[in-house]
This record gives sequence, structure tokens and C-alpha cells, in this order.
Amino acid sequence: MTLQRATTALIFSLCLVGTPAHAQFGFFKSALEKGHDAYAKEDYAGALKHWTKAASKDDAEAQFRLGRLYDRGEGMDEDPATALIWYTKAAEQGVEEAQTNLGVLYDTGRGTDENNRVAARWFSEAAKQGNRVAQYNLAVMLDRGDGIKANKPQAAALYRKAAEQGLDIALLPHAKILDQLNKPVAAYNKYLQAAEAGAVEAKYIVGLKLQLGLGVTADPEAGTTWIKKAADDNYLPAVLHYGVSLLKGEGGLEADPEAAIATIEQAAETGYIPAIMDLAMIHDTGNGVEQDRTKALGYFEVAAKLGNPVAMNAVGERLLMGVGIESDPSAAMEFFVAAVRAKNPMAMYNMGQIYEAGLGSEPNLEEAVKMYRAATELGSAQARERLIKACQNQTFAACFRR
Repeated sequence: MTLQRATTALIFSLCLVGTPAHAQFGFFKSALEKGHDAYAKEDYAGALKHWTKAASKDDAEAQFRLGRLYDRGEGMDEDPATALIWYTKAAEQGVEEAQTNLGVLYDTGRGTDENNRVAARWFSEAAKQGNRVAQYNLAVMLDRGDGIKANKPQAAALYRKAAEQGLDIALLPHAKILDQLNKPVAAYNKYLQAAEAGAVEAKYIVGLKLQLGLGVTADPEAGTTWIKKAADDNYLPAVLHYGVSLLKGEGGLEADPEAAIATIEQAAETGYIPAIMDLAMIHDTGNGVEQDRTKALGYFEVAAKLGNPVAMNAVGERLLMGVGIESDPSAAMEFFVAAVRAKNPMAMYNMGQIYEAGLGSEPNLEEAVKMYRAATELGSAQARERLIKACQNQTFAACFRR
């Protein structure tokens, strides 16, 4: 339903000599229209007064406008519970904006208990009327299975409808669903549309698809151009990718290690862990730069402090073996323990070896088996091999766990 302003007016036709009728009498204005006038002047108290009067007489638009005043807290404290009451009245009369906002309140649990099914019902009602925001919101719920059963094809259709009405934020998720539905050409075209509308992630994905020839004829140089656009917008995966391309001389770029390191450092300085880890590995292996394992250890330590379990294990290994630093088994154990707590299978394997060999303490085969078992359950093939060997002629509980 498109909101309609009441246009009924009592137009007085009396005419006084020399004085226009509208100057003497003007036009009649309804409470709804008086509320509009007050709201336009930011007289929220006046808008509240007039819209309350109109809403109490079942004026659907006034009910919606009143609900929005309470929802936004315009001229008052936010009151989503009262907003819910008025939105419901307007929604039941078919006001699509009220139906959409009511769905948001139920989806977020503002003014009521969170109820995604009710939210989806109201989004659906508004979406049927062509409300693009409701179409997008319902698409998100169907896409993610958020409180309702996931339905990718329906989500794709709704994203498309919202995008066709100018809601550009629907373009990127629509493209992703098309990818998931194995429609690579349609997906690429939608990513391109999203990229041209300014979606930074879409610029990066268009670049990747052009480089790999996914849904489009491969064109590595054109792909690099799009990745550079995303990097210029400070999209960190693109910044890192462009830096690595500079390091390797890929995508039509000449190898430039100095510029590559500077570019990757740009991403790392924001705390972007993949960039920090790449810098660690670059310096650890001497890939395009002079090998510097002390510098590599520094990057691993930064990533470890940011909570990366792979980095925690890497620091533990280097401290244990004295790579880039003096050997310090005690400090190494602290990093291994932190990585084990973070469910890193390599750290579990390493801890198993430490317990089995008795590094820094007496050998403890039972604890070693526990570590090997835990790593095996996370998919470590080398831990499984050690587990089998360690369990020969043993009766530890971890040896018999399936």
C-alpha cells in the first residue's frame, strides 16, 4: 500500500469583494495533515498530538507515523513497545511501511520478545506489496535460515526484486546466492553490477573471477585492475592480494618486492591477521626479501597476541627450537598451551611429542596419547600415526576412544 495523504478538503466558495476566499478562510486540514505540518517544522509534540487524534480514529497512515515517532524517539525517549502497538494497527490495515518496521521490531526483539517467524510473516506481507526493504529483509532471513527454513531460490528472487527497485545493497548477496546455486555467469554479471554500484567486496570478487576465469573469460590484467580498485578502497583482502601479486609479479604486474612489502604492511598495520601471517612467512622463508627469522618471529608474535592459534603454535615451535631467538622451552609451552586451548591440531601434536619425549619434565605417555587423540579427532594424519604407535601394548582410555 502506498501511503496516501487525505486530500478531502472543504473549500469555501464564499467570495468577498476585493478579498480572495483563501485569504479569508484557507483550506480545511485534517489532523493527519496538521501532524505532517508540525513534523516538517520539527514540532514533534504537535505532530504527536495531531497524529494521536487521527490514529485514534483508525487513520492507518497516522498510526504508522505515530508508531515511527515512538520508534525513533522523536521529541521523546524511544518507546519501541508503544511503537509496536501503533505499527500493528497500521500493519493490519495494510500499510507496507508499518509491516516492514513491525517485522524489524520482532526480528530484533525491540519492544517485544524476539520472534523471527512473526518478523518473517510481516516482511512477507510488505514484500507482496512491493516494499523493497521488506523484500531485502525477508531475503536475508531465507538466505541464512534465520529463524525460518532457508530457501536460497526464494531469497535470490527477493534480492533481485529489491535490487530492481534501486536497493543496491541487495546486489552483492544476490550474486553470492547465484554462485551457490551454481550459476557462475549470472553470478559474475551480478557481482559486476554490484561493483559498478560501489560495493567494495564485489570489486574484489570481480577481480578474482576475471583472474581465474570463473563465469567470464579469464583476463588476469583486468582482474588486477579491479583488485586494485578494491585495495584503493582499503578492502583488506584486496590490499593483501595486490601486495602478494606485486611480490610474485602476477596479474600483469612486474615483481616489486619493496612495493609489495609496503602494501602488505599497510594491511598488517590495521591488525589484519592474514597480512601479518604472510609477512611472517615472507621473512621466515626469504621469499622476495632477505631471510630474517627474528623479524618473522616478531610478526608471528603479533598475530599470536591477536588470538591466531596457528601463530601461537609457530611461536611455540621457534621458542622450543631456538629459531630467530634463544631457545626457551618454558616460554614455548605457554604458547603451545594457548594454541591447544584454541583447538589447534598442530599444537596438540607438538604437545604430544613434548609429553612423550619428556622435554622439561618426566615423560608422560598417557598425556601424550590424549594430545595425539585430540589432534587426530581434528583431522591430523601425523597425530594419528603417532597415536597408533604410542598405543601399542597400552591400555590408556584415549587409545580406545572412537
